[in-house]
Amino acid sequence: MPNERPSAHWLGSSALQPGVLDDQIQAVLSRANFRHLEKVALAARLQDKAITDSNLTCIIDPSAFAHGFNNVIFEVAFSDSVYWIARIQHVTIDASEAEDNTADLLSDITTMRVIKERTTIPVPTVHAYDVSPSNEVGYPYVLMEALPGRILGGPIAKQVPLEHLPKVAKQLAGVLFQLHARLAFERLGRLWSGDDGNGPVEWFYAERQEDNRQALQSHYQDKEWLAACWVLKTAVSHIIIEPRLRGPFPLCHLDLHYGDILFDDDYNLTGVIDWSGAQTVPLERLAVSPEFITFPAGLAEVNTSIVAFRELVREQLRLLENSRQGDEGEQIPQSTFSDLFGTRRAEITHRCTYSRPYRALWDGRMVAKLIYGIHVSWTQLVDAYGETELC
Repeated sequence: MPNERPSAHWLGSSALQPGVLDDQIQAVLSRANFRHLEKVALAARLQDKAITDSNLTCIIDPSAFAHGFNNVIFEVAFSDSVYWIARIQHVTIDASEAEDNTADLLSDITTMRVIKERTTIPVPTVHAYDVSPSNEVGYPYVLMEALPGRILGGPIAKQVPLEHLPKVAKQLAGVLFQLHARLAFERLGRLWSGDDGNGPVEWFYAERQEDNRQALQSHYQDKEWLAACWVLKTAVSHIIIEPRLRGPFPLCHLDLHYGDILFDDDYNLTGVIDWSGAQTVPLERLAVSPEFITFPAGLAEVNTSIVAFRELVREQLRLLENSRQGDEGEQIPQSTFSDLFGTRRAEITHRCTYSRPYRALWDGRMVAKLIYGIHVSWTQLVDAYGETELC
């Protein structure tokens, strides 16, 4: 897709639905100082000594945008047909959370720069940023490279033609392998905002405790919900790989799925985007993705295609692990990453880490089946845990 504008397929205001998200984005459209952002972009571009056009200009059209839950994306169009992306955070940040939000944004930027320096994973180059909500634009922003390609319209296993699936699997395996082999660290946490030195058990435990707390706010007297939260909490012992308790811990894109992966018309992977929240995690967490999980109520043919794609990725990972022919200085951790794919441990990890408070009951029942099979019934678990206070 040569020279296609980033905004070519954006829906702008027509994609908005009435609600808080709509109000936040409308506030950005009406209040953000786009003229100042254009000046910042132009100044950043002119730092490139290869630019000789003294009449270079740029424009940001506020009517053309894409959006997510936290950010709205605008196209920065230069007069020489070069395009950047302006990412503006639209979510309202409480004053008490401002410091943490700033650290999170700086971590996102640091993450993209580290990935670019140490891997061949295609991530955007960051050209300029200001993460203060009181800057002249009026909102935290990042100016970055506009990568070519577009996202698929649904899960990879369903959207990519069969003849291209092996190539796509090889490319995705390459992304995961590099995160595992080239971006493994001795501690868990964000690359910028620091960490508390906890290990994998504490990482999974803390995530689960917070979700359980939220789930039980509305269902505290419900025995089934309480039992489900107990199941999800105790599932941590079924997730951890003991030899990896002390690391190393790979960097993880926490929601690596079709919506964050760009492809060209020939299904070459051209970008991995939205690294918000990326952090080093237990290896078990890196092995899960919405692209690899089946749906209990899904069509058999769809689930079959997902399993087949997952196996293709696993095979490619094994080839990479066996070759061990990376760049100089690359170290392959001893634990075999590919062995986690498609295992019961991986599915328990997925069900627990992708669980949300509002569906804790459903996820708890799913995890109970994975752990206990037919040997312990849901009724027995409710009897055992339904009146036990969650600590």
